[in-house]
Parts: sequence; structure tokens; C-alpha cells
Amino acid sequence: MRVTFPRLGTMHIFCKAIAETAGIPYLVPPKTSRNTLALGVKNSNECICLPFKVILGNFIEALQMGADTIVMVGSGPPCRLGLYDLVHKVILEDLGLGYRWLTIPPGLTWDALMRNHQETKPLRKDLTLKNYLTFPYALYVGWRKMLATERLEKLALGVRAREATKGGTERNLQRALHMLDEAKGAKEVTEAVKEGENIIQGTEQETGRRPLKVAIVGELYTVMDPEINGRVEQRLGELAVEVTRTSWFSTHIGRSLGLGRENKRERLRFYQSSLEYLGYDVGAECNVSVGETIIRAGEGFDGVVHLMPFACMPETTAAAILKQVSRDYHIPVLTIILDEQDVESRIQTLLEAFVDMLQWRRQKKLKEG
Repeated sequence: MRVTFPRLGTMHIFCKAIAETAGIPYLVPPKTSRNTLALGVKNSNECICLPFKVILGNFIEALQMGADTIVMVGSGPPCRLGLYDLVHKVILEDLGLGYRWLTIPPGLTWDALMRNHQETKPLRKDLTLKNYLTFPYALYVGWRKMLATERLEKLALGVRAREATKGGTERNLQRALHMLDEAKGAKEVTEAVKEGENIIQGTEQETGRRPLKVAIVGELYTVMDPEINGRVEQRLGELAVEVTRTSWFSTHIGRSLGLGRENKRERLRFYQSSLEYLGYDVGAECNVSVGETIIRAGEGFDGVVHLMPFACMPETTAAAILKQVSRDYHIPVLTIILDEQDVESRIQTLLEAFVDMLQWRRQKKLKEG
């Protein structure tokens, strides 16, 4: 057995930690690249959304490198993520790539558990007693690493907007994440986080700077994966913008498991705010994108960046409604639609123009006030 998984943002850090701690052989897919995307595009229907193509490319690269077992997260309708595993299997079989498959269900329902039981039958034969005994602790270490990566990334959001030298925060963040990735066990994770925080906070900053405040909303894959969204978060920070986002691995996993009261309350608040424009739960992140934009307008944010893959059904609905929300709540919204044809210069130009407009609006308000 050699397990692999999608390479989504920093997910590989805690997935690797779980496998490594439990003593299960694993293979981290190569960093998402143009080759990854090319493989996904070549073997997918052109109308399918970008996350599908990237994840497929991750799997093809990993299987070609020697992985034989794929672990994939599941989802429910109407987001097509719930069908990814079914379609990916057909494509991989057509390509002649041998694999075994395990879907992590989005909720602990009886049907999902029974399906999971059937999928794990051939896998259990390769697991030892030690694998079983250490797996609970491995999950704990993985969870700790996941929270640690998010803690470091959130710290970088504030520091990056005030950095004196462009790119300094990102270099220090990557250094901190590498240290965390190398940490073994819960104790080393705690030490790595503390040292990582010191490294990031050590970035030279301009203390007198007053950054713009922008929230990033949208489809979770494009929000959380910088390799897919063209590093929107980093680019905004380097344009002196302090970014906020609520899509994190911990919030989505916690919601699926029914954990995290604060996150559940926040999501419910976004959902309730969206009902002014949406009379029901459209699915995926649609209601959250609309509701969070309304909430951020009330909190005095300067703007919102809405990220979505081309042809994403829930976010296409959100994009249309956000135009009216922008007018009603007087908050600028920039929707960036991402597909395989994207070039970094387009994203940079859009963000620079958006930030210039936000700066102009701030100056105008100051003069009028």
C-alpha cells in the first residue's frame, strides 16, 4: 500500500503527518504545476470545473510515481464534488492506471459508513496491528498540524499587509511551514509553531501603514489553494491589503463532524444574511459567499474578492446576486472566474485595478467626512 491524496493548499502537510505517524506508506503528489493542470485538462470534459481537473492531475501524477491507493473527500449535492470520485475512477481506469480508492464521507450517515466499510475491505489486509493502534494518535497529530498551519497562515495575513520588503512575509511563512512539516509528534509541532510565529513576526514591517481590509469568499477549493487562484491572497497582501477568509480546513471538517460551535454560529449568520436574496440553501458555498459579503459590508470592510471556477453552478448563482449586493450595501465586489486558460498577468492586473479603486474610495470618504 502506498497512499496518496489531493494536493490542496497545505493539506498535504497534515495528510502526510497522519500517514507517517501511523506508519502507513504514502506519496505526496508533486506541487501543483502547469503539467498537473495539463494532465487534468487533457483527460477531462472541457465543461467540468477547474478543481476536478487539478485533482485528477494530482492523482495521475501520484499514480505514475508509484502510489496505489487514493484517499478522496466526498461531498453532497448540488456541488459536483460529490461526483468527483465516481468520474475520476472511470477516467483513471480508462487510462490503465491501477489504484484502490477510499472516500472520506462528508457526513457520518449510515449509508456513508457502509460504503466506507466496503471500500476499506481490500485496504485492511495491508494494515498491521501497529497501524491500527497508532492511528488515533496519528489523527491527533494531523489535526494539530492542520490547526498549526492555519495559525501560521492567519498570522501572515496581517503581517504581509504591512511588510517593508515585498515578499518577505511569504518567504518567512514558507520557512515556518517547512519546519512544521518536518516536526514529528505533538510536542515538536508545538515547538515548531512557536518558532514559526517568531519567524513570521520577525518580518520587517511599516508600523504606520493602514492597510485596506478585503474579504475573500467563494468556492472553497479556489479560495484555499494558492496554486489554483494565482496566489490572490499573497498578491493582495503585497498590495498592502489585509485579507480575511473563513474557508479553512478546520472549519469545513468541523462542520462535517458537527464540531466547532463558533464556526457553526458564524456560518449560520452568513446563511441567514443571504436569505434576503436567496430563499433557500442553494448548496456548497453560494449562500455563504452572499451572506459573508453582506456581513463584511456592515463591519466596514473596503471590499470583497469572490473566487470561483468557470462553470461552478453554486458560485455562478452567487456571482449574479453579488452584483446587486454590491449596489445595495455599497461594497465593491470583484469576481474572478478561474479556468485552465488563466495567466498570472490577468489576475495581477485585476487586483491592482481593484485595489486602486478601493484606495480612491477611501480617500474620497476621508475628504467628505
